[in-house]
Formats: sequence, C-alpha cells, structure tokens
Amino acid sequence: MRTVLPPSVDRRYLLTASASLSLAAFASVTIWPRPGACQTGLMEGYADGDKVKLYFVQAGEGELMLFLHGAPDSWAIYTSQLAEFSRDHMVVAPTLRGFSPSGQPEAVEAYAMPRLLGDVHALLRHFGRERCILVGNDWGGYIAWVFASAYPNLVERLVILNAQHPAILLREMRNSPAQIEASQYERNYYTAIAPYPTWYNYYRADPIKVPSSISDAAQTEMPDLAARFFADVAEPPATTSLRVDVPTLVLWGMQDPVCLPGLLDKLHDYAPNAIVVRIDDAGHLPMQSHPILVNRAIRDFLRRAPR
Repeated sequence: MRTVLPPSVDRRYLLTASASLSLAAFASVTIWPRPGACQTGLMEGYADGDKVKLYFVQAGEGELMLFLHGAPDSWAIYTSQLAEFSRDHMVVAPTLRGFSPSGQPEAVEAYAMPRLLGDVHALLRHFGRERCILVGNDWGGYIAWVFASAYPNLVERLVILNAQHPAILLREMRNSPAQIEASQYERNYYTAIAPYPTWYNYYRADPIKVPSSISDAAQTEMPDLAARFFADVAEPPATTSLRVDVPTLVLWGMQDPVCLPGLLDKLHDYAPNAIVVRIDDAGHLPMQSHPILVNRAIRDFLRRAPR
C-alpha cells in the first residue's frame, strides 16, 4: 500500500497498514442485539427522505457517522465498519432510494442530484444532528463529494472509498480512452427499455454521460454540473464550486476495473485537504476486501486534529 499526502501534511502522520492483515483479527468485533433489532443485531427503521421512504440500520451512540452505498449495493457492504465504529459513534447506513426496502420511484428525475442531496439532509434531520462524518462508496461517494462541497458546515469529515469526484469524472470522460472504455457499461443503462431496474435511473439522471469515444466526447456539449446538481434544492448550497475543503480521506482500491486510477489525478485541485491512501491489491469495495486496513485508516484519520 502507498500513501500520498498533500504537501502541507506533516509526514509523521503517514498511515501505515498491511494489505495482508488477517481477517480473523476482526472476528472479535460484535454488534450486540437490542430489543427490536433486525437479524444482524443492528437496529432498523425508516426515515422520510426527499419524497421517498429510506430504510436504514443503526447502532451505537455518539457522533454520527453516515454511510452511503453505491449501485447496485446496499447498506450491508459496510458491515465491518458498522461493527467497528459503533463502539464510539452512532453509525447509520441507509439503503438508498431505488433499492428495496427503501422507496423505488420510477421517474428518472427522482434520481437527480437535488433529490439525492435532499435525502442526506433528511437523514440528518431524522437523527436530530447538525453535522456528521460522511462515508461513501461508488454512487454514495459521488453524492458525498457533492454534499460535502455544497454544505461544508454539515460535514465534520469526509471518507471516500472508490468514488469519483464529479468534476474529475467529467474530465476523464473527455480525455481518457481507458476510463471511457471502463465505463461503457453505463451506456446500456441510458438506452434500456422499460421495465428496467429503478437504480438505472441514477445513471440516466446524471448529467455526465459516457461517450462512445474521445471523438464522440469532443462533439458532446459540456454539461453545467453546478446548474444540474443544485437546481431547485431545498437547502441553498454554501457554494456550487464542487471544491471540498472539509478534512477528507480517500481510500482507493487500485485494481478497480470501473473507477480507474486516473480519477485520482490532480484530485487536490478539488480536495486540497485530502489524504489519499492507495491499496494496491484492492478492487471497487475495499471496505469488504480489506476491512481491517480500511478500519484502521479511518480510525487514524478520525484521531487526527483537523487542520
């Protein structure tokens, strides 16, 4: 594993961890059941999102850690993290809209970024919190990047696991043949004929579309991400720049076949305070393949004094 820090970070704080750590060491961590708990031992419930019901699981007490999954996944990708961090935090992991048992609206517009940001606001209100530690993978990380940029007063810290910053994704969709090729599967979602899984609408509503080639990209109009991401949001953003200034940890599985390493290039242009941890032998879900390493990296990050 290699760790890359922005120049301003003291090298004494380099994260060190081995990707070969045994999973057996994590077996002693348990979430104890409580009355009304679901079969995992986590409490479960529903929150009113932005015109949709959101199922969630929760455990622990303390500062709120909110975990957002990707497509097509569920809260369960974070089982190891929920066990670890419920020891001293309130951990909450919703199943995002479009995935059962949360609501699954059929309209494409229901999956546009303003609605997804509204869901995060709604979860904060449901738990009576003004701030959270926001964690996201894949689409959950995409949402988390935008939320942290627009509402920095609501995000104490940001943790990203293999999720592209939207401005960098747009750059790669216009300049990287490798990333364009890796993302070609998304084109099937754009053209699918109903009925299709409702979670396809995440991609259909996204203003960033995958071109067929570099030449195709050159002939495609550049979308105005700020206009699309913040149109008619209920909570006015502090900024629409997409720059993230909150303390950020980016954990990246370098063997991810979908989110290629080029998505890390010049990341500090948009997240100047980010610490980037590259996990050489991990893929798209490092929280599952390397739970001990990921948990230790997050622990170290949470212990650090904010800069």
